[in-house]
Formats: sequence, C-alpha cells, structure tokens
Amino acid sequence: MKKIAAILCGAVLATSAVCSATIAPDAIAIGKVVPGMTASSLTSIYGQPNFKKGDDWTFKDFKVEIEKGKVQEIQTTSDALATPAGVTVGQDARILTSAYGSADRIDVEGNEEEYEFYSHDYSKKIEFKVRSGFITKIVCELRD
Repeated sequence: MKKIAAILCGAVLATSAVCSATIAPDAIAIGKVVPGMTASSLTSIYGQPNFKKGDDWTFKDFKVEIEKGKVQEIQTTSDALATPAGVTVGQDARILTSAYGSADRIDVEGNEEEYEFYSHDYSKKIEFKVRSGFITKIVCELRD
C-alpha cells in the first residue's frame, strides 16, 4: 500500500513539473529581437523601421513597442522570423508542445486559440495565436 501511495505521489509531482514554465528569459525572442533590448541595439541589427508612430515601430517582418528606450513587445505574422526554438508563423500548432512543453495558459475565443508560455522567472511571455491548427501570430513581451 505504501508503495502504491509513493508511486501515485511521484506521478502527481512529475505531472505538476511538466505544467510549470521552464523557458529561459533569453529564449523568448523573435528573430534577434528580445524583449528588454535597447532601441539602439534593435536599430543596429535591423536598421531604421519602415514606419514609426510614437512608440510603435514597424519593420518589414515584425512590429515592436518601445517603452523608455527598450523593446516592450515584439509581434510578427510573418514566417520569415523564428523563435529561438525554431517556431514560425504557419507551422502546425502541435510543434508548440515539443518546443516549449505544456502551455502555462490557453485561451479560446471563437475559432482562435492563444497559447501562453512564461519564462521561468516570469519576467517575459511568449504567446502564439492559432487558427485552424496553425500558428498565425507570435508575440513576445516583458511582463509587469
């Protein structure tokens, strides 16, 4: 009986470990854009944005929000840039589990799903918008 209880307890602990975030903060990025990097570092890599409206900058394959001289948020709907785990827009959403493990949060609104993964220190978040089983948008951001 004690052996069965120990096995069940171990299984519960193993399951709960799978559900917690295990992503390193520096692994939350799109292309070479990392939340928290300076605006000057961003422009030294990608050049000047194609369009600027206040703190919202638009580049060819992504958009960023700049706050206090740092990248607060990055988003893309282009398949030209990948996350450090190799995930791109257009891929089958089943790749998310193998790349990041279990999502920390899943929201479903109509025919769209949103998978959220947090860095292990909870300072950053990466989310994937999914429609009809395929990734349509990737967003990375600093968390308050």
